[in-house]
Amino acid sequence: MTESATRTTTDELLRDHPFSFRAADGTRVAIEDATSRDADALAAMYDAFPANDRTQGLPPADTDERREWVETLLGAQSVVARRDSHVIGHAALIEAGDAHELAVFVTPDARGVGIGTALLRGLLGAHRSRGGGRVWLAVEATNRCARALYRRFGFEVEHRGRVELTMARDI
Repeated sequence: MTESATRTTTDELLRDHPFSFRAADGTRVAIEDATSRDADALAAMYDAFPANDRTQGLPPADTDERREWVETLLGAQSVVARRDSHVIGHAALIEAGDAHELAVFVTPDARGVGIGTALLRGLLGAHRSRGGGRVWLAVEATNRCARALYRRFGFEVEHRGRVELTMARDI
């Protein structure tokens, strides 16, 4: 498959939000803009992340640092995934010079049913609608599921570190 055919296929995954879908576990999930009204729900979601499920030091373990981090993410372009009015996922694009850094988090009990895919569809679709640009992320080299998800969206490895990979693409 040529790169242009691959790019077309991955771009077809993108869509603007809000939208809802039926997750693989049969539940209905909505993808919507994250707003300042979501601060408490996001803080609660991140508070519940087990210590062994923090990647690259995120979400921060310290409560005050975590709340500050949530405010930073809410100041960026971001979306939430809601199931039964509970926030179960969050994705953000943080300005980083001439590009945007991508951060995606899904609660442990909501993984493997399409939440991460839907968050990326909505967030990257909105980014494309707003003019797009370069997007990059860091992912642990051992996180095969996340790497496969990012590859499906056209991200390619730009740098291999000892513990993590940097992946990027233009939207």
